[in-house]
Amino acid sequence: MFFKKMLLILFMVMLFPAASFAADWNDYWVSGWHDDNSGYDIYNLSPANEKVKDRTVIMHNLGQNEWVRLEEGVQSLWQPYDGKLPGAWVMEKGKEFNPYENYNYDIKNNRLILGEQYHISPDEKWGIQQNDYYELVKLGNIFIYNHGSIEAAPSKTKSYLLKNLENGTIEEWLKTENSTWYYWLPDSTVLLCTYSQNEKQNVISIFDPKTKKFEKVVSGSLYAYDREKNRILFVKNEPMRKTWVMDLSTRIEKREINTASFYPSPVTLPKVPLPPKDLNIDSLKVVTPERVTRYEHEIRMGDQIIPVPYIFERENKEFIPLRPLIETLGIKVNIKQLGSYVKEYQVSYQGNKFTLLEEEFINYKWKLFVTTDVLKKMGLPEFTINQFKN
Repeated sequence: MFFKKMLLILFMVMLFPAASFAADWNDYWVSGWHDDNSGYDIYNLSPANEKVKDRTVIMHNLGQNEWVRLEEGVQSLWQPYDGKLPGAWVMEKGKEFNPYENYNYDIKNNRLILGEQYHISPDEKWGIQQNDYYELVKLGNIFIYNHGSIEAAPSKTKSYLLKNLENGTIEEWLKTENSTWYYWLPDSTVLLCTYSQNEKQNVISIFDPKTKKFEKVVSGSLYAYDREKNRILFVKNEPMRKTWVMDLSTRIEKREINTASFYPSPVTLPKVPLPPKDLNIDSLKVVTPERVTRYEHEIRMGDQIIPVPYIFERENKEFIPLRPLIETLGIKVNIKQLGSYVKEYQVSYQGNKFTLLEEEFINYKWKLFVTTDVLKKMGLPEFTINQFKN
């Protein structure tokens, strides 16, 4: 589904053949989109015939009316599918796209950032990180991917992390296997719709980051959220699936037949203009972004500081990515593939060797996270966890 959404984006943007352009433009197909954060128009140029081998990206700074071309290593820039993330997705030359492993591009500050992105709350005190991954669960003495078996294919788990931007702490506030939609509300609470295991139906609720509590709004499925009027379009869980509108400020609901106002008209959608016909790609200034690795936490062992991408809390346990410690401390991990979707993890450090228990690790986004107890069990020196400081 994730990659289907990405493909949909590419067809939703202004896609047009460049055959109407002069000279070198004839060899390209062009797709464009506007980045609100930087004020740039972004153009992805793809080969239209055998004369051109590589993709390229050109950008137009509307404020300064300047055209630039990105270094050849960056071959495409995509707007995140939900429009909530600040950095553009990046396709690099010779690499397959993976949003969990690739750089994102901070266009405004010309930085390629290897790290997590957050959907920031209106008061800029909170950030949400959304992840899909295949979760390992215990079956007897082995681990299989959730909803799988030794032979069957697994299904994805959806995890939502909440970051306190003031103190840097991160915790999981929602984990589900069901489709979920969320929006930041004007008061920096979260509008949420997902399946309720208790009610056995979809429920629309509001989550308060401060109290970590959920407040039920209505049983039903969320269709759209109107930010300007702070109202929702939804259907109740009944056979006719009639559409309703609720004002979130008053919680008054009414039947609604005309739902067009909740969806932008194609006529009103922002359009990216065609580049000038006489624009010469080869003569454009080449921009080389600064490459930055973003760390959010650090582990301190005496005088030694080990930066890590991030550490998060789930069910009152802190989970730490193990790879940075493997590289720095010489910890070893042996992964036994017991079946198509079955794995067993053995860790060792200076003679201490053991198999990880179910409650001691998470295979999160293709990365192995372990609890602080695992580090103590290995016999590592006493350590503290802090927010990373540049």
